[in-house]
Amino acid sequence: HKWLNVPYDSGFVFVRDWSALQRTFGERGDYLPPLDDPNPSFAYVAPEGSRRARALAVWATLRAYGADGYRGMVERHAHLARHLARLVDEHPALERVAEVTLNIVCFRVKPEGVPEERLDGLNRRVGEELLADGRVFAGTTIYDGKVCFRPAIVNWRTRESDVELLLDVVLELSERLQAAAV
Repeated sequence: HKWLNVPYDSGFVFVRDWSALQRTFGERGDYLPPLDDPNPSFAYVAPEGSRRARALAVWATLRAYGADGYRGMVERHAHLARHLARLVDEHPALERVAEVTLNIVCFRVKPEGVPEERLDGLNRRVGEELLADGRVFAGTTIYDGKVCFRPAIVNWRTRESDVELLLDVVLELSERLQAAAV
């Protein structure tokens, strides 16, 4: 058998006896409907106690902006990611470590003179400083065995100046950490 990658809160689809889930996950409280309520409660079939309205954000965005507006946001985020990738590629102290396929740019600081074996530690420290600094946000990850930054451009308010600021701050923090190490 091949296993499906299905969110755990979709698990009720795979049981024969719905009441088994209600007995397992059902909660009692004066503010909750009774377990034997004739109208089934999805709150009683998953460990969360309630179901997230995952589709609400998509519906609201489509309702507010329409399909063309939604498409425009996705295209703009992809454009911003390509812009960020170009800036990374042009800077001698940065290295892009993956192709940009949509809105994510994986890159790391790679200053001249820093040996390869020290780059992961430097990027990890820059990532910690970036979070503490608070001007911009980008998480770190390990890609192809290298610690790198992985900004995902998804905010409808993000502009070119924001992705440029990200690189400015990453480079500033990298230079500060290198100067402190000397």
